[in-house]
Amino acid sequence: MQKREHRLRAIRELIQKYPIEDQIELVDKLQKLYGIDTTQSIISRDLRVLNIGKRSDQGRMIYDVLDKDVQSDILRNAIIDITYNETLIVIKTMPALADFAAEYIDQQEWPEVLGTMAGENTVFVVPASVKRIKELYELMCQKLFFKIRDEVL
Repeated sequence: MQKREHRLRAIRELIQKYPIEDQIELVDKLQKLYGIDTTQSIISRDLRVLNIGKRSDQGRMIYDVLDKDVQSDILRNAIIDITYNETLIVIKTMPALADFAAEYIDQQEWPEVLGTMAGENTVFVVPASVKRIKELYELMCQKLFFKIRDEVL
């Protein structure tokens, strides 16, 4: 975890110091200035965790630390339904947002979740234990800004 925290701190510093336009440039600067070897896919996840987006700067789009929690706003608008049965939790999203919701859940590293699988507009959440699936459903509704329903499948 120390390695990840060091990388996150370095990314934040780089974005505050330099006008960085893309993830490849960020990977390069991390290696050259901090000696951190990483990949574009890891950087992509890190940028979401750090709430970093892009803003316009003299005709270029550069990374910047966002004041607003964009992830929460996207989740609030993306999720249509959350339900569960005896073995799985199913999340329905707006088209093309299931992978965003699944990645958000995976990033939380909730011990109650073994993993997720996303399609175009559906996320399957595999619980660590089916014995406590209702509690996981309630936790997910709370954390994903969705109102808990009394009746489920």
